[in-house]
Amino acid sequence: MGARSLRSSHDPVALEGGTSIMALRALALPNDFGPLEKMLVRTFQYPDNPEWGIQADEEENISSQIKTLRKIWPLIRVLQQFIPSLKDLMRGFVWEEDGQLGAIVMVQRSGKTRTWGVGIVGVLPEFRRRGLARKLLTKSLDDLRQRGAQHINLAVISKNVPAYALYKSLGFEHYSSVIDFDHRPEQAPAGIVIPTGYDEAPLSSMDWKSRYELERRITPEEITSYVPLEIGRYRSPWILRCLNPIMNRLQKTIEERFVYRHRGVVVGLLRHSTSRTGKGTSSILIQLDPAHPDLAPYLVTKGMRAVMAINPSLRIETSVPTWIPPLVEALENHGFSERLRYHMLALLP
Repeated sequence: MGARSLRSSHDPVALEGGTSIMALRALALPNDFGPLEKMLVRTFQYPDNPEWGIQADEEENISSQIKTLRKIWPLIRVLQQFIPSLKDLMRGFVWEEDGQLGAIVMVQRSGKTRTWGVGIVGVLPEFRRRGLARKLLTKSLDDLRQRGAQHINLAVISKNVPAYALYKSLGFEHYSSVIDFDHRPEQAPAGIVIPTGYDEAPLSSMDWKSRYELERRITPEEITSYVPLEIGRYRSPWILRCLNPIMNRLQKTIEERFVYRHRGVVVGLLRHSTSRTGKGTSSILIQLDPAHPDLAPYLVTKGMRAVMAINPSLRIETSVPTWIPPLVEALENHGFSERLRYHMLALLP
């Protein structure tokens, strides 16, 4: 999650309905941080499908992220003067009614590219079935086109048929799927030795080349036509890359990264993180060349052991593209269960 000053050049649309005052306006930071912290969790609650909603332990993560963004906002404002792309870390529009935020769409530019992601399309339960998601998303898409966007991506829960239909009606195309897994193990798995022929090394948060090298080589061509693998998506200014360690420190998050090579070629990446406070969730993120399935069990084991050594009772979360089946199999063999499946959609020029 990023932050920026988002007062749009567009005039808000204000309406009066009876005694209610309604407005579609640009997201305005830092003023909207407070209302966002109150509403975001509720926008991801689905009374008819509670299993889709944000879990109690995830609420801590969201609250911590927003509080951290508020703390570093003065620094963000200064950096925006020197790094223009930082102004696009968090844009969006909200629906405000009688002083309450009822719906929001947030977007983010991918590095210095013309690819954008729709990070949040959220409507409070009591504001639903009024067409607000379509209204805000249409406004956001029009704004992104004016900013020169060439690719716009988003993810939607696979069983959320109404949302999927909305995005398809706006021109989005389904190009891939991602599975969210979670697990609350009773004990850490036994340690295993890294398979023969692989080299493991710590990965600096400043190292963008390893991720770029791996993803450029293994990402299926049918996906890269929707999500171009441009250097500008990976290589950000060094001062911007310093923000992640700062945010981790403020959120009391412990994070480690590793890179794996086979005969000098990057074939895997591992990042695991957990909280020093013992609250929230732990996470592991693995990227793996599908041609190296023997490395998958080691990566899952190492990530689990690392976070459980600090927080043995926290739920562990991870996400995996469906086109990396060896990783899906390794997670299931370690007790992970599919929690949600997301369809990845993109809007092309």
